[in-house]
Amino acid sequence: MIITTLWLGVAAVQGTRPTVGDTLWVRHAVALPAGFTARAAAWEPEGDIELLGRPELELRSDSAIVRYPLVAWTAGRHVVEVPSPTLLAPDGDIDSLPSRRVTLDVASVLPDRPPSDIPPQPGAGVVVRPAVSFLPLLLLGAAALLALLPLHWWWRRRGRPLPSPAGPESTPVPIERWAEAGEARSVLALASARLRGALRSADPDLHEGLDTAACIALVEERHPMWPVREIAESLRRIDTTRFAPDGTSDPMALYRAADALAARLERSA
Repeated sequence: MIITTLWLGVAAVQGTRPTVGDTLWVRHAVALPAGFTARAAAWEPEGDIELLGRPELELRSDSAIVRYPLVAWTAGRHVVEVPSPTLLAPDGDIDSLPSRRVTLDVASVLPDRPPSDIPPQPGAGVVVRPAVSFLPLLLLGAAALLALLPLHWWWRRRGRPLPSPAGPESTPVPIERWAEAGEARSVLALASARLRGALRSADPDLHEGLDTAACIALVEERHPMWPVREIAESLRRIDTTRFAPDGTSDPMALYRAADALAARLERSA
């Protein structure tokens, strides 16, 4: 057994005919067999009737009720086909029931008389726009400036900042102890770094990335007034001794010679 009803929300509340633009709720209810459920069907009304939102579905123990919000944009009688809820069986089958034809009687919002008898509304008054002035903003900026000037003066009069504390002095390298302990390669590495550092300070192109032969060639090309022969001899002897298997040369003597040569380069720079 199918139960179909129609409900007009505006008419029920106001007790009068709905007018153009009012929200009209139409309702379609069907019997719901045991174990069945239902869902609202999609609906797009035609003509001057428009759907205002999504439908509402209410499931009861023995029935399913779907409600649709509508609006009519013209006065008169409108016939709509209200779809029924779609029934869903427990085994997945879908039962589609016929829709219900409903007539809506919508009244006009205008008085029930000829348009020529309706007097026009009086004209609206002139809308006065407020005057925009930047004076309050300027006064606020001036007040902020006057308030910040004493603070700036007080901040500036605190005196000069204290100098940063000096860093810790570098710890001298115990070269003699290294030499006595048999760390000849470490002493020779320091000797090479000392001489190559002095060369780099005098000429940045003589950096440690150059090998010994390239460094000596660049010294001969750019700085012929330097003690080129002593530089070349010191660098070669340091490299030969560092990588010699016997290590018969005195590493401290090579370090002192490289240190003295580096000091001469730094004084002449």
